[in-house]
Amino acid sequence: MQGRSRIVVEEQGTAEDYTLKAILEFNKGFSQVEFYATEDMVCKLVDAYLAVKERMGEAVKVVGADIGVTKFHNRNVSYLSLVIERLA
Repeated sequence: MQGRSRIVVEEQGTAEDYTLKAILEFNKGFSQVEFYATEDMVCKLVDAYLAVKERMGEAVKVVGADIGVTKFHNRNVSYLSLVIERLA
């Protein structure tokens, strides 16, 4: 299996869109998928993760999470990064 794929959650897509992207990345051979979102998109990230978990059940688990603040155009922006892994 390949390494990690990164999905940036943005305003344009729905949680279901990001759910499908994550499942497709697993089907391409990636062993891990990282969801990354800032500010208001964090809720959509969590919805996408829960939908992946609902569809794949015990075949996925969270292996890492990072919450923090980064500088963007001279202002603080909060973010959430969630790494999930497909099990055998």
